[in-house]
Amino acid sequence: MTALEKIISHLHLFKQTPANGLVVFSGNISQVEGKEDIRIWSFEPPLKMQQKLYWCDQQFVLDPLRDIVSEKEIYGLIVLDAKEANIGFLKGKQIEQAKKLDSTVPSKSVKGGMCLHESTMVTNGKVMEIKNVKTGDKILSVYLRNNSVKFSKIEDVMKRNAEKAYKIITSCGKEIVTTPEHLFFKKDETIKETSAEDIKIGDTILAVNLDTQTINTTKIIDKKIVKPNGFFFDLFVPTTSNFIANGIVVHNSQGRYDRIREDALNEFFTKVADSANEIFLKEKDLKGIIIGGPGPTKETFFREKYLNYMLQKKVLGVKDIGYTGEEGLEELVQRSMDLLEQAAVTKERELTAKLFSELKTGGNVVYGLDEVRKAIEVGAVEQLLVSEEFNYMHVRLKCQNGHEDEKDLPRHLLSQQKCVECGQQMNVVSEQEIVDDLIEQAAKVGATVEYISINTPEGRQFREIGGIAAFLRYKLS
Repeated sequence: MTALEKIISHLHLFKQTPANGLVVFSGNISQVEGKEDIRIWSFEPPLKMQQKLYWCDQQFVLDPLRDIVSEKEIYGLIVLDAKEANIGFLKGKQIEQAKKLDSTVPSKSVKGGMCLHESTMVTNGKVMEIKNVKTGDKILSVYLRNNSVKFSKIEDVMKRNAEKAYKIITSCGKEIVTTPEHLFFKKDETIKETSAEDIKIGDTILAVNLDTQTINTTKIIDKKIVKPNGFFFDLFVPTTSNFIANGIVVHNSQGRYDRIREDALNEFFTKVADSANEIFLKEKDLKGIIIGGPGPTKETFFREKYLNYMLQKKVLGVKDIGYTGEEGLEELVQRSMDLLEQAAVTKERELTAKLFSELKTGGNVVYGLDEVRKAIEVGAVEQLLVSEEFNYMHVRLKCQNGHEDEKDLPRHLLSQQKCVECGQQMNVVSEQEIVDDLIEQAAKVGATVEYISINTPEGRQFREIGGIAAFLRYKLS
C-alpha cells in the first residue's frame, strides 16, 4: 500500500502520458528484515509500449521491457488476394501494417465460361457446327460500330461440359441452346449485353439474315430449361467481341473477360510490388519476406517475380491463410513460425561457420570471456556473438572465516567454490550477470550483437568453447 501511495503521488508530476508510454516501478528494496526502504523509478521506454500491465510481486517484471529493447529481427509481410493487399513488418514480436491497397480487379463473373451447344451452327465460308471450328478460322461476326457483317478470326476455342442449359426460340424461327451465362445483345433504345439467364420472353435481340448478311432483330418467343447433353463450346473473337450463331448475334468467349481480369490483376500486382519495393528497400536490416493470402493469387505474385530482384531472393516462403487485412498479417506470422525459425537457424549456421573458419585460419576473431572483454575495451569489436546459454556471473564470495574473493564464473560453478586460504566453502554475497554489461560496452563502441541458440550442432559447439566470441575490426597483437 505504501508503494501504491508513492506511485499515485509520483504520477501527479505528469500532465499527460509520454508518447511511448510510462513505466513505473516502486517497492521495498531494504536488505534488512523489518525495515522499509520504499523507492520509486519511472521512465519513458525507448519504443512504444504495446500493453498495459499492473503487477504486484516480490520482484519487478522486466519481460515487456526486454522485448522492446532487444535487437529486432525485421521481416517483411505481404498478404494479398485479388481484392486487396496489405504490406507490413514483423519487428521482434510486433506486427505493424505499413500500407493497405485495394484493387479494381473484376470478380470471376462467369463460372465455367459462356458456351453454346456443340450443334450450334456458325458460318466459316460455309455453315458448320461450332464443334468443328478451330483456332485460326474466320467466322461471320458483326462490327457494331458501323453495323456491318464481316469475317473475323477465332483466336481460341474452349470446350466443356455444362450443368444447366436453356433453349431459346425466336420469332424468326431460329433457336439456340446455351449455358445460362452466355450473353446476347438485347435491343431497346440502346443495345445491352444480357445473359441467357436474365433474358425474357418478349425481349428483342440482334440477329442476322445469313442470305443477305444484313443485321436485324428478332423476339424471344420461348425460353425453357433443357438437359445439357453433349459438349458446349466457347469461342474467342477479339476483333468484334461477338459472332453469329444460328443466325443470332452472341457475345464471344468468357476468355475476353478472363483477359480483362488478367490485365487488371497484372496491374494490381505491379502496384503492390511497387509499394513493397518502396517500403522494404528502405529497411536495411530486413531479414526476409513472407507472402500469404487466401487464394492462388499469392503464388502467381511470387512465381511471376513482381518484386524487385533484391527482395525476390529474400522471400522465405509463401503461406496459405484464410484472411487479408491486419487479421491476415497476424495469421501469416502464426503460420510462418517454421520459416522464421529456419531463417534464424540459417543465419546462426552462417555466423558460427564463419567463426570456426576464422579461428582455424587465425582471422580477426577472438573467443572466451577474457579475450572478448579486452577486445571490447580497446574498441576492436565489430560483432559480438553470445550463446543463449552464456551464464557467467561476476560474484563476490565470502567464507565463514571472513575471507573474501571476487570471480567471474559460470552459474553452475558458484556452489563449488572453496576458500584458497582456509579451504572452507565460499558463499555468494552478491552476484551480477556479466552479459548485460558486455553488451552495453559493445554497443558503446558501435558493435552489433547476435545471440546463438543451441538448436544446431554448431550452436552447441559454440557453447562448448565458452559461448562468447567476437569478430574484430582489426587484428589484435
